[in-house]
Amino acid sequence: MYEITHDGNRKLQEYIAKDIACEDGEYDFTYEHRYLIYHAPLMREWYYFVLDMITDNSSVAYRGKKKLKLTRERDFVPCIYNAIKYTGDKRYANNMAADPIEVIDSIFRNVLPEYGFNVREEQIELSKQIFRGFTSYDVSICEAEVGTGKSLAYLIAGVVAKKHLGFYMPITISTATIELQNALVEKEIPRLSQILVDHDLIDHPLTAIVRKGKEHFFCPFRYQDYVEKLERDPMKHQKLLAYFNDIKFDEVVFDLDKIKIPGSVKKKICVKSTCSKCKKNAECRYYRYITVEAKRSGIDFQVTNHNLYLTSEKLRQCEQTNILNRSDLVVIDEAHKLKEAAVDVYGIQLGEKDVPKYLNVIKTLCKDKNGHAMYKQNLAEAKRLNDCLFEMIRGHIKEDPEDGRGSIFRLSNDMLQTMKNLKTVINKLEDIRATIASGYGSPSEYILHALNKFSHPAQVLIWADVDENGVVTLCCCPKNIGKSLHDQLWNNNHHYVLMSGTMSDGKSFDYFEKENGTNQIKKNKKQYSSTPSPFNYEKHTRLYLPDDLPMPTEAKDKAYIAAIADRIVELVKATNGHTAILFTSYKTLSAVYAIVKDKIREYELICMTRSNKTAISDFKRKDNAVLFASGTMWEGVDCVGDKLSSVIIVRLPFPLRSATMEEKKSASTNVRAFIDEYAVPEMLIKLRQGVGRLIRSENDTGLISILDMRATQIAYAERVQSVLRKHPRVDNIDEIKEFFREIKPKEYFEN
Repeated sequence: MYEITHDGNRKLQEYIAKDIACEDGEYDFTYEHRYLIYHAPLMREWYYFVLDMITDNSSVAYRGKKKLKLTRERDFVPCIYNAIKYTGDKRYANNMAADPIEVIDSIFRNVLPEYGFNVREEQIELSKQIFRGFTSYDVSICEAEVGTGKSLAYLIAGVVAKKHLGFYMPITISTATIELQNALVEKEIPRLSQILVDHDLIDHPLTAIVRKGKEHFFCPFRYQDYVEKLERDPMKHQKLLAYFNDIKFDEVVFDLDKIKIPGSVKKKICVKSTCSKCKKNAECRYYRYITVEAKRSGIDFQVTNHNLYLTSEKLRQCEQTNILNRSDLVVIDEAHKLKEAAVDVYGIQLGEKDVPKYLNVIKTLCKDKNGHAMYKQNLAEAKRLNDCLFEMIRGHIKEDPEDGRGSIFRLSNDMLQTMKNLKTVINKLEDIRATIASGYGSPSEYILHALNKFSHPAQVLIWADVDENGVVTLCCCPKNIGKSLHDQLWNNNHHYVLMSGTMSDGKSFDYFEKENGTNQIKKNKKQYSSTPSPFNYEKHTRLYLPDDLPMPTEAKDKAYIAAIADRIVELVKATNGHTAILFTSYKTLSAVYAIVKDKIREYELICMTRSNKTAISDFKRKDNAVLFASGTMWEGVDCVGDKLSSVIIVRLPFPLRSATMEEKKSASTNVRAFIDEYAVPEMLIKLRQGVGRLIRSENDTGLISILDMRATQIAYAERVQSVLRKHPRVDNIDEIKEFFREIKPKEYFEN
């Protein structure tokens, strides 16, 4: 396809001899091994013909008084397309505005295959749907399962839409992970750009930039301050000082993600404040970036994360400066993570260490020497009030943090009064402290804003989180996150395309829409699509739903834990390892692992804990291991190939206790209604994400096991089995062994 060759002169002479071609014809080139391009002088003009070697028909591609200089044959391709319309070929290069849907079709069917891409009907239709969303709808909800190629679908739709609409603004792509952002900017967009340039479908290479938060960038002021502190005790910090000398941070580093650097060090030298009052902003590359470079025109795609995009739109409505360019065409990729980001952005978090950190920054900044004693007294009082506040909060935390993200609790009158007193003291400190031009800034504004929010509890949901180190954070968010998203995003005249592999509960998008506020949009302003995976699940997978295990109970139930552990051992041995076991609770994970580790010696066991951050990457590096995992392993992790051939889900992933779920439960008419309308849909979406870890490419094969009897024996079991219907069932361990013998090569069983 699209090949140009120069071996057709002899064929042209044969056509001339048969009076099919002009007698004075001169051969130019052959296109796609089918069309002979030649020219001849006729009636004082030069005619360029396209001779179809299948039909022997000739068409005029060009006529003019001047002879063409075909130094670059590809420039003549648009004329060829125009000449061969009679064949039904509808490729019109450099004419996207004529029929953009046909252009999308042609790119997928005719251009991309030349570069090794397969033609996928689902992907083509998805891209057309996205284009319609960009041009005709406020919101498009496009669920695209793994393997559909959604990134390429929305990139091509975006390029064609920009050309068709004449938009100069960039297309914004918001994602949940930095890995996807980097893949888009460093790989996907440059590759597509080269293809489209080669075929004259765009007149300049596509430009793309990643927009990240300030904590990813280098701060010269904080770097200098940190190094000076290290130099005060060079013997103690000699390794760090040598590290800094080798890398030359202050000379070459801008984006801290581009270098290998410990997270603890990165936090010490990254940007923290707004920079406007920093005495080093004249030499700060980040300051130039946000004030000049980030505002430059001519960008085709700006790629960012959900938190930064939501923050940017929030600032834009307040007419405040932000790092993102204005954009009317927006793709929200990994849209199932949008609500979680909205809770963080629209909510407030105040940790028990935030006030002490603030006090530590300002403790020596009293501008009036005569008032120094009073300043120290206010510092001490602020610390005392903060300690008192969080001691009271800690006393109201009843559940184990393992069980969820806090429970709703009401702030007592004592708590509210303590907050009021703390605000008063902080305001006094701000009145009498000196200001400094630094890269640190003062967190007082945020702390006072947080205390004000918590002081009006009727408007927000309030809960407390406790991390693994026992540190308490007081949190709040709007009671209706969906309404906040509607007001901030869906109601601002942009065109949004929401993309994810898991937005429906297998039946409808109702739950996703309620949670994200798109249910408040008029029906004629939104569209939906569901694109199934092209993978052959019927041939490549099996589903195991045992019916002889105990119903799920707490981790302290020894009989339940023992039964689960024994079945896991059987499954791991039946599949010859290559297994990831997904838990919803670290307690259950630890209890099961304690038993299994003594019963499986053939394979390396890797156990994820709250402190073990490398378990997943360790598993990927092994040829054959067994991973005990929770949390991040449920979604967004790719293990392509035989390294992961069995996914065991211990319990159905019902949502953990949280403030938002507690609010929904209290607002429901009864417990049954809450389970049907909220708990089950969210569980089904999370279940689909967990199951999706198994098959990540068209050649992957393996087993899905769910060891939760509720999947077969409870009222909602039919809904569970419905979302798993594409996977054929097996009933016992022997059938699993037989299936693996059929689908796996001999080498699989040798390690």
